Amino acid sequence: MAIFVLKNVQGKGKGVFATRPVEKSDHIFHVDLSSRVKYPLDELERAVKQNPELDGDHANYVGHGKYVIEYSPASYMNHSCNPNCFFEMKSISVYDVYAQRDIAEGEEFTHDYTATSVDQFAGKGFWVLKCDCGSENCRGKVTGDFFSMPEEWQKKYYPHLPPSIKRKYRDRFRELMKG
Repeated sequence: MAIFVLKNVQGKGKGVFATRPVEKSDHIFHVDLSSRVKYPLDELERAVKQNPELDGDHANYVGHGKYVIEYSPASYMNHSCNPNCFFEMKSISVYDVYAQRDIAEGEEFTHDYTATSVDQFAGKGFWVLKCDCGSENCRGKVTGDFFSMPEEWQKKYYPHLPPSIKRKYRDRFRELMKG
């Protein structure tokens, strides 16, 4: 039996739901985007306009200014400011999804979009979405700026970032981890 099922979520499109209980630290998904067709952002936008079959809402950054359309079940995970999953990023385009805590059968798998926004570290074009996750610690907005997250959250998600991002922002992370 599959560990998940896709269902419609009012106001959010589709979501991914557990079909059985999942324990903390359980592996949920493996995603490898390295062999997908890569587009610069402007070409991606053009391709999505020309081909309605492509879903631009499920585009992921894979490095060097390129994006891919992702169709894995993980791409349907919705955001929560109190997520039950995290992404362990082996590289920008290869990652695994794990349970951050025990997850009940029927519960939606969620992750924090800001914790995986590796395309936004460069300091330009930060996207901002209104957050309606409803969690107790909801930030009210979801931003593509990892460094705008509360420091304790940055520290929590830092170990799961891809090695290339850790190297690129080594000095900034060193300061963060001192505090």
